[in-house]
Parts: sequence; C-alpha cells; structure tokens
Amino acid sequence: MLRPWVGASWEGLVVEQILGLLTVLGRRHEAYHLGTRGQREIDLLIETSGELWAFEVKLTGSPSPADMRRLDNDADLVGATRRHLVSQVPEPAGDENRGSGDLPWILKLLERA
Repeated sequence: MLRPWVGASWEGLVVEQILGLLTVLGRRHEAYHLGTRGQREIDLLIETSGELWAFEVKLTGSPSPADMRRLDNDADLVGATRRHLVSQVPEPAGDENRGSGDLPWILKLLERA
C-alpha cells in the first residue's frame, strides 16, 4: 500500500530540523522552496553565511545517481554553492559542498559551516 503522506512527513521533519538548528545556532538565514512550471523542484533552499544551500529530501536508503544529477541541475538554476541529498543512507558520500547523507550528517555539516 502506498502512503504518500509518509514522504511528505519525512520532508517536513528534515526541513524543521535544519531550520531549527540554524535558529538555535543563532545563524541568520532565509529559507525557500523552489518549484517551477517545468517540474523542477528543490525541497529546501537556505541562504546563510553568504552561501546558498540546496537540499533534496528522499525517503529512501538508496538514492539513485539520477537523484543527485537532478539536484545538481536544479541547483545550477539558482546558483546554489552547496548541494545535498538528504536520505536514509547508511554511509554518507561526498563532502561539505556536494553530497548525500542522512539527517545527522547533514546537521553536522551545517553546524560546521
């Protein structure tokens, strides 16, 4: 049985955690969502510390390379300097500028930035 609300709930939790962390750290930030008529989307864009971060949220333990390519293409559209795919992967891949990892890994990246 498909439960589309589960993915939306996961996305909401990730957005809430990211924004909450930035607030607790006292870091000024602006948050946006990008959706175009051409079906391009970025779940969360964050402007903070002079950088633009793009986050795509997937409720999966094995995001595909196509997911990262889509994020890169969409992030290019807005000039995001950091791009991260947030999922349930057991091991993160990438670095502080571009990568795929679980929520705790993403929060640590933001904390160090």
